[in-house]
Amino acid sequence: MATSEPIAAAVDPDTYGKSGDTSKHLDGVKKQYDTKEKLEFYAQVMGDGTDNIHFGKWDGIDLEEAGAYGKASEQMSDWMLNLALEVAPNLQKMEGFSYVDLGSGTGAAALRLTELNSFIAKATCLNLCDEQNSLATTRAADKGLEKKISVVTGTYEDCPFEDNSFDLSFSQDAFVHAFSKLKAFQEAYRVTKPGGVFIFCDLMCGDGPGVSDEELATFANTNMVNDWLSPEQNVKACTEAGWKDATFVNLTSDIRISFQLMLKKVDQILERGGDGIGLDLLEAYKKNLSNRITQVDRGVFKWGVVHGKKP
Repeated sequence: MATSEPIAAAVDPDTYGKSGDTSKHLDGVKKQYDTKEKLEFYAQVMGDGTDNIHFGKWDGIDLEEAGAYGKASEQMSDWMLNLALEVAPNLQKMEGFSYVDLGSGTGAAALRLTELNSFIAKATCLNLCDEQNSLATTRAADKGLEKKISVVTGTYEDCPFEDNSFDLSFSQDAFVHAFSKLKAFQEAYRVTKPGGVFIFCDLMCGDGPGVSDEELATFANTNMVNDWLSPEQNVKACTEAGWKDATFVNLTSDIRISFQLMLKKVDQILERGGDGIGLDLLEAYKKNLSNRITQVDRGVFKWGVVHGKKP
């Protein structure tokens, strides 16, 4: 059996360890993303001149150009919306089109998509983290979109919305932290209108040769991953939740590039002395990202999109 470096640098098990307790799990997710230092890290390493801090879609992007990562992140949001409209072309023609971003982070995808697509009448950002939500609210107001974008604090496993509220349920790189994937997919189904679409992208469990259960568990236990599913298992859970024609689109080659560019950014920030980010945090991420690039090659991770339609 192949050996490898640990998937993650050491973390506080009292904060990040898999606990089986929903409240503790949610608190750990907040601590992973919603401190000022973490917000600054993600803005510099993944935002790259934009507000979007998601993994990227790299088709046609020069990896050496300024702001490459930010452009790829935005391109991924655009690509996902276009795919959703291919699944249900009538949605774009509907009056009063509304969608919800489940686990919206800083709201960057909603801000971009609403600004660029006039058919979107209303976008709702549902997100757990208070600091991120404050940023999303401020940025929506700065862009004059406060009447079209609302920001709600909460969890996608217990959505504070009525049944059949949205034409599209959308999520980027957030369901990896679901306490129960099935529950999250059921909630997305509940709040989506009949004929509507569910689409999400996420990091998923791989099945490469020589990858041990222990290695997979190590990643899960240090990254607030309680329900670590493969693409096939995610599709099965979506189908069980009620989604029709649930399909996985494999984009794993793109996440390898994302990890490479993130590592390059971290190295540049370290060379400049940290740019206000703690050196210990940067060194931990450097180690993690170096490991993840080789782990993608070994099949520890997959990344891609799952989409389905509500009958």
